[in-house]
Amino acid sequence: MTFDFDAGKYAVYVWPAFALTAVVFAWMIVDSLAAARRWRAEAERRQAQAKDAGK
Repeated sequence: MTFDFDAGKYAVYVWPAFALTAVVFAWMIVDSLAAARRWRAEAERRQAQAKDAGK
């Protein structure tokens, strides 16, 4: 399987668009993982708080 990466005269537009898309996807993944960590920490904090309040 071979890929033809020759964008010809449009390369000046195509490659920056690919790069920008890759950066945005990477940022979305990192941001989603960070939000998941924050939500999990908040849920664990509330669970511990409810456990302490029930004693």
